[in-house]
Amino acid sequence: MIAQKVKVTTTSGFDNVIIEKYLEPITAHVVVGMNLFKDFFGSLTDIFGGKSKTYQNTLSSINEEVINELRKKAYSLGGNCILSLKIDNDEVSAQGKSMMMVSAIGTVAIANFSKEIYSNNKLDSLNKDKSSRISNERLRIIQEKEQYIRECKNDSIVMDDDSWIFVKKFGVSELSDYILNNFIHYFNNFIEYRSEESKDLFNNTSEYFLIIDQNISVKLLYNKIKEGISLYARNELIKLIKETKLINYSEIIDLIKNQDLYIQKAGLLLAISEKEYYDKSDIQFIKEITKVISSSFQQRGEKSTKKKALSSKLIEIWICDCDKENSINNKYCSYCKRDIFGFKKGEEKPSSYIQKLSNIERILIDNVM
Repeated sequence: MIAQKVKVTTTSGFDNVIIEKYLEPITAHVVVGMNLFKDFFGSLTDIFGGKSKTYQNTLSSINEEVINELRKKAYSLGGNCILSLKIDNDEVSAQGKSMMMVSAIGTVAIANFSKEIYSNNKLDSLNKDKSSRISNERLRIIQEKEQYIRECKNDSIVMDDDSWIFVKKFGVSELSDYILNNFIHYFNNFIEYRSEESKDLFNNTSEYFLIIDQNISVKLLYNKIKEGISLYARNELIKLIKETKLINYSEIIDLIKNQDLYIQKAGLLLAISEKEYYDKSDIQFIKEITKVISSSFQQRGEKSTKKKALSSKLIEIWICDCDKENSINNKYCSYCKRDIFGFKKGEEKPSSYIQKLSNIERILIDNVM
């Protein structure tokens, strides 16, 4: 989890979310010069007239800055949310200069949002909670959802900003296949890569798969890794899974058992990725993963001998997975630059992953009941 993902509320908790642990109160302060606001205070007419929106935007920006400082502190303490947020704006003076100090205070806590996200889907509630009457808003939302599903089936849907807002707000899981395929198609075509566009697509897709049913997300994302997608697209998909912390050890074991080396390596990367939470069952999963790594990454090349040129003397060689013959003294293939196990020079080896997993296992054994 990154600091920006720390959730913030002005109340003492979140609806239908269990607060597992309260950590400690934290504060943050941001001081700005009053000259930042001097244009707004030129006249009351400006404040309540055309400049009021700009003033509010500036104040909101400063408030957001101090909240982000709180998020960073909460993240460093291991929390994933801040409760009972309060913000105060006070004028202070120093060395004859007037300044505004924006202060924020809240309590860092650890909450289990997974249950809340998947049991309180707003759209499911709208669809299932039948009554003798239906509001116009509810009718409109259901109609809009059905329209998106029709467009998706007809391949005529356009995922603009409004579309993303709707499908994320109401967790429209019926679009999950389309959204993931669109993500992969974009990153498969590396030549079409554009930084801002790709960043927006990545962020929207990540948020979407965090909101819909976790079982759907995990199954789709991990199955897609096993498909014949480009290396670049697969790396972006791995990055998405790591970013959302949709780490599933059972699925990771299946990846490592796969015969495709690139899929196996994807499993390695995800095996040491951070989970949102760890419990006692993870200890056994980690033990199993280390065993699977040990048994799955065997020599992919083949050692052999052949006659030396213009001589009957046999020399030892190894034949790489790419079919290139190499001297037994050469650790890396002269063509693909990989060793007999399929790893490039400087690339992290399976033994390193086993060591990292063993360290996590040791910590869990010592700290999880």
